[in-house]
Amino acid sequence: MKTAIRSLLLGLAAALCIIGTTLYPLPDATAQSKAPPTVAQAGDDIYTASVEMGLDYFRAQAADQLPLVQTLLSVLQEGDLDAAKMAYIAARPPYERIEVLAGSFEQEDSDIDARPYAFDEGEASPEFVGFHRIEALLFRDGDVTAAVPYAEGLIASVESLIDQLNTPANFSAALNFEGIIALATEVPAKKISSEEETWSDQSLLIFQNNWIGIYSQVKPFESFLGADVMAEIDAAYAACMASIEPFYVDDSSVPAPYSTVTMAQRKLISDAGYQLRDAVVRAAESLGLAEAGV
Repeated sequence: MKTAIRSLLLGLAAALCIIGTTLYPLPDATAQSKAPPTVAQAGDDIYTASVEMGLDYFRAQAADQLPLVQTLLSVLQEGDLDAAKMAYIAARPPYERIEVLAGSFEQEDSDIDARPYAFDEGEASPEFVGFHRIEALLFRDGDVTAAVPYAEGLIASVESLIDQLNTPANFSAALNFEGIIALATEVPAKKISSEEETWSDQSLLIFQNNWIGIYSQVKPFESFLGADVMAEIDAAYAACMASIEPFYVDDSSVPAPYSTVTMAQRKLISDAGYQLRDAVVRAAESLGLAEAGV
């Protein structure tokens, strides 16, 4: 049974953690007008189809997330610590993509992905649940049994997330770009410190999937962006992926521990992250969304 579980988890991780510029079927943005709108023309109504294309991708990611957290619960109930750690890592990618739009489902984001510093009482807070509670219990404390109820709660949170993603009123081009820019900034400004996956040492996996999520939400606006703006986005995204590619060795779906990344290598990752951040800011400005609070 344990061998079968490990094989399943490795397969799931491989399917979810592929590096490359084209990482999923992108929507056909060419169906929209090729002429970029002026600032005066820009408004959420003209971007509705682009927003929906991005949401469709995240809805598919949420559908992938649910069985992964269900598998995590099953493995925890088996009591095998090593398999539970693998199940945790395999379950991380989808939400780290969806996190781009976390401002539109703040409660679900907190319940799924908040870290201790988000709460006045830190780990003592009863509101500290989800992935990072499980991470500490497994990778730091080695306590599989204690993680079970948090995995049960995680399943309910993902089910609620699916409902939120299917509520179009939660989203708009302006709100979505606020999330895109915020996360694009957070990776090189904050997550680079390794606070993201303190105990699992898997921060590189988070960077990768945050960037995939960012790109997935910008790409549907391609037909509204000038060719030079989209080329800048593409180049910055490629630079981000290139900065972490050396840490995925022997076609592994799981990167090297972040603690093995040198300061010089971290600088390259940070520089690429800021390059992407600057590119998405210019994209928002070209779409006339800077006035919308972006």
